[in-house]
Amino acid sequence: MDFLYSIDFTELIKQSSYTGLLIFLIAFLETLLLVGLFFPGSMALVAIGSLIATGHLDLWPTLFWAFAGAVVGDNISFWIGVYFHDHLKNSKLYTRYHHEFIKGEHFFHQYGVYSVAIGRFVGPIRAVIPTIAGTLGMSGKLFFITNILSALVWAPAYILSGVLLGEAFTLSYNKIETFVHLELWSILVVGFCTLLVFLWIKRSSIFKNSTKKSIAYFALFLASFVSLTITQTSFQG
Repeated sequence: MDFLYSIDFTELIKQSSYTGLLIFLIAFLETLLLVGLFFPGSMALVAIGSLIATGHLDLWPTLFWAFAGAVVGDNISFWIGVYFHDHLKNSKLYTRYHHEFIKGEHFFHQYGVYSVAIGRFVGPIRAVIPTIAGTLGMSGKLFFITNILSALVWAPAYILSGVLLGEAFTLSYNKIETFVHLELWSILVVGFCTLLVFLWIKRSSIFKNSTKKSIAYFALFLASFVSLTITQTSFQG
């Protein structure tokens, strides 16, 4: 599957009349059972984000199609686990990717429902967690809600990273000094707020449980990353 990494997704998007459908398909394949193990969807979404910076794509439609593809891909993977859990462990698919499934099962047992959200950002298990959630009896309603909420973070995390990189490469010389100043201020403000919340989590009695504390730190990291990216993108615009 190495040929997938040679595809220029930015050129593919530029030349297509169906950009929304392509973005949906990329996010969908990235989150589909096992396909995400070898499909470079995350890299493609970052590259697509850079096209927003250069004016080839609009931000909100791009975010919507990436979000929709992620939700549908994870939901299909989940229901595969629900309907085929009796046959999955006896299949050649399970045997071939036994290591990934075992790691995913351990991760799910450790973090429960939170594994669906956290697992989106963990490469080796991202492609199996939704299916494992289905095989282990997670309710469809709870999975759907968790899937929606985590996709609302996942899609901007990759798309806005690409926007930020694209903006950095397209800045004109006379804007560089202004950009650096604004960037430094945004890093200082977001960093200071992050530090305050970090100290609160560390000392709060609410997070005595180590699992809850780990999840809180992870959520803080994602929130800080998205906030910083949105702030810098707004400055550059």
